Amino acid sequence: MSLEQNLREMERTREAYWLRYPESSPIKLRWRAQTVRHCFQILPSETILELGAGSGLWTEHLTTVLRGENPITAAVFNQDLLESGARKRLANTRWVQVTDLGNDLPAASFDYVVGTAILSHNQYAQNLAALRRVLKAGGRILFFEANFWNPQVAIKNAIRPIGRWAGNASCQVGLRRHELTQMASDQGFTNIEVIPYDIIHPRFPTFLIRFFSSIAFVFDQTPLVRELCGTLYIWGQKPGAAEINRHLVNLAIHPRLFGSTSIVVPCRNEEMNVGPLVDGLLGLYSNYIHEIIIVNDNSTDRTAQVAREIACREPRVRLLNRTPPNGVGLALRDGYAASTGSYILTMDCDFLQILPELRDLFEVAEGGHDGAIGSRFSYESILVNYPFFKILCNRSFHLLLTLLLGRRIRDISNNLKLYRAKILKNLEVEQPGFAANVETGLKPLLSGYDIKEVPISWINRTANMGKSSFRIVTVAPNYLLALLRIAWHVWRGRKSFVATVPEE
Repeated sequence: MSLEQNLREMERTREAYWLRYPESSPIKLRWRAQTVRHCFQILPSETILELGAGSGLWTEHLTTVLRGENPITAAVFNQDLLESGARKRLANTRWVQVTDLGNDLPAASFDYVVGTAILSHNQYAQNLAALRRVLKAGGRILFFEANFWNPQVAIKNAIRPIGRWAGNASCQVGLRRHELTQMASDQGFTNIEVIPYDIIHPRFPTFLIRFFSSIAFVFDQTPLVRELCGTLYIWGQKPGAAEINRHLVNLAIHPRLFGSTSIVVPCRNEEMNVGPLVDGLLGLYSNYIHEIIIVNDNSTDRTAQVAREIACREPRVRLLNRTPPNGVGLALRDGYAASTGSYILTMDCDFLQILPELRDLFEVAEGGHDGAIGSRFSYESILVNYPFFKILCNRSFHLLLTLLLGRRIRDISNNLKLYRAKILKNLEVEQPGFAANVETGLKPLLSGYDIKEVPISWINRTANMGKSSFRIVTVAPNYLLALLRIAWHVWRGRKSFVATVPEE
């Protein structure tokens, strides 16, 4: 069969598959749409091609998650499915029928190409080549495809009649990580990631999916076990300078928050990241920013010099040099004390990779809440290459928190928080090191403030960002100590950990 015949059959059998599970499919499709948003950090107006959109079952979730702000071209290979999808009149979506993938779509015209269960067929090499043609320089792909090593997929591949009986396309195959990585590289893609994804079977009881997803975070990252996930997500990039030339857009659109926010960034040996972080913050959120306080925590590199140079050209950037001893908690306390905005956004330097997601924290503040915590472990969060030992420790810590305090909190230990300034300026931060993140996350919640968790992604540092000073083995005991100390105070009847100050 030709490539287009393969795609027609894949699209039709995929459509039937999602319709076969009407309760779990919307949940899983929503997760995949969120993964697209988080992995790419998509900005408004960037263009997306969805390959094999069918009747738009996934397209609906993409438009919702992306707020209708991105032009989506829904490429469909079956006429009846095209007509069904077009009738949905989805925001900012253009429907096109494709009969010749090599010619029907204009070359170098899309920032992203995405798809689900459409690439895992016996001509996927040619498929990848066609995708590379339609991408702009620096453009990226993200596909969710059948994992060869999943037992169910393996049986369907090995015994073709069973696969056909189960609804597989005749051309359908499971994909192997190594072979797929090599093939994508041969077709000219770079920065390739092929990662097992989604261990939850579509027949899993819907009412248990949200509960089980908390455990699934661990399984999805567990060596050997993760290889059994039903899906691989394939992430690759066409060579080019997309990040350098990426046009930053204004995401600061709520007048009530204009000029409101002090951003506190503790830095130790972050000379490579300070500049890009400040540029990104000002490019995306300038209207909200009252000041950016770079807290130089006794760095031994050029962090202070770089920050000082930035401050000379941007008056809203302030450098705060600390004296020994160093520690994240000490740096946060100094940064909070020095801030003068009505809100404080606290963050690490390596969060520059997820800057578009700060928008969700500001939305929470605009909604009248006291604060927002960036949660890496919510139902719609994405983890890219998160170390297994760290996730095991994190989930164990939060399980213990639930047992000790009876509060189900998904992630309070992350240093990405946006609070009303009075909370952090009057908060008792006792831990000098990384464990201060436990206090800044947990104490305001226990004090009765209206704090909301917001899904964010976690993306490991790239090679050009240097190494993090965070070491789980050395900081874990302090995290435990901080939790036990807080729990002890709660058991003894303490109601608040934030000092009460008279209203001005």
